[in-house]
Amino acid sequence: MDTWYDELIQSTSLAVGFLHEAEVEDSLLLELATERVPKHGSRPGRRANIERNFQSGHDSLYQMYFSQNSTFDEKTFARRFRMSKKMFLKIMENLNEKFDYFKLRRDAVGKIGLSPLQKCSAALRVLAYGSAADSLDEVVRIGESTVLETMRKFCDGIIDIYEETYLRLPNAKDVDELRTENAERGFPGMIASIDCMHWVWKNCPVALKGQYQGKERKATVVLEACASQDGRIWHCFFGTPGSCNDLNILDRSPLLNNVLQHNFLGGAWTMQGRSYDRGYLLADGIYPDWTIFVKTISQPQTAKEKLFAKEQESLRKDVERSFGILQACWQILVKPCKLWDQHSMMQVIKTCIILHNMRIEYKKELSHMTSDNFEPLLTTDDLQAGFTRYSPYQGRVMESSPQTKRLHL
Repeated sequence: MDTWYDELIQSTSLAVGFLHEAEVEDSLLLELATERVPKHGSRPGRRANIERNFQSGHDSLYQMYFSQNSTFDEKTFARRFRMSKKMFLKIMENLNEKFDYFKLRRDAVGKIGLSPLQKCSAALRVLAYGSAADSLDEVVRIGESTVLETMRKFCDGIIDIYEETYLRLPNAKDVDELRTENAERGFPGMIASIDCMHWVWKNCPVALKGQYQGKERKATVVLEACASQDGRIWHCFFGTPGSCNDLNILDRSPLLNNVLQHNFLGGAWTMQGRSYDRGYLLADGIYPDWTIFVKTISQPQTAKEKLFAKEQESLRKDVERSFGILQACWQILVKPCKLWDQHSMMQVIKTCIILHNMRIEYKKELSHMTSDNFEPLLTTDDLQAGFTRYSPYQGRVMESSPQTKRLHL
């Protein structure tokens, strides 16, 4: 049976005057070759790859923020990156040491890739400003798809490295400090205050919009958190649909398990000769009448009740203030979320909370830091060489593996 190709040869031979089939076949192959779509990118039919000049993007960032005579000072850096320069360098160093994705490497043809400085800067800018992924292309020289991939890798890395340190329950020492601090404010035994925050989910699937649409008339995902006076978040639970109220969220939250099994509210304490088994949280009126929640008096009558209601409502704003700081620093939590899955949203908000707590700790420890407390990053010569790993806190430049050198050669 003749195939479509044989039939094409025969019909073409008849059309051109019974030429030899071999000549017709050669002419058809030549015509197909000339009409083939040219190959510009990595696959036929794709546009040509953009030459972004990664080294220029790295040099620009280095000269603006990290050189000895940088264009912008420490205050400008902290305002734009939401952290001190020393905290940024420490994060970049830890990511560079633990994950190959953040290392400065060459690809299979010997081209130098993006530096860890560019990747960390791009991820932080997206989290801090909630900007579009392609808005960083002109300055950082990093494409849209790479920015989204870098942000996910950055969030995974931050959670993997710092979750046990900066997103943990308070230990015995922390509980004692919190009790002492709140006792001076007039609430002995208090640990923190609890409340919820909604994050609008713009790209919520249509099948789930009815479940996630609450009083805001938009699809939202809820964050439950407990925060202390300094703004540190000690407990967070994210992922409940926006149609749930605080009681429904409490039923799903691991808060009670943390209280009963992990001693979240500490042990016994005494006030005016009376002993109590554990501490408590300040909450609003919707929470149940349990001993771990202290609520305000809805309709105070006496001067004593009015004073208590006023002080309780004032101290209960600790968690509200923490939410305000969190959203002011990380604008991605203010704008409607454009991510497509809830797991990515959870990774982003956990990363923002971890960085939020890290900022608080660094603010306490490094309040007197100046621009002389850090060492320079990769120099231009190091980047051009392409075979270096820089450790800004140990002050040494190390060569890359022999496999990378053989790959380049």
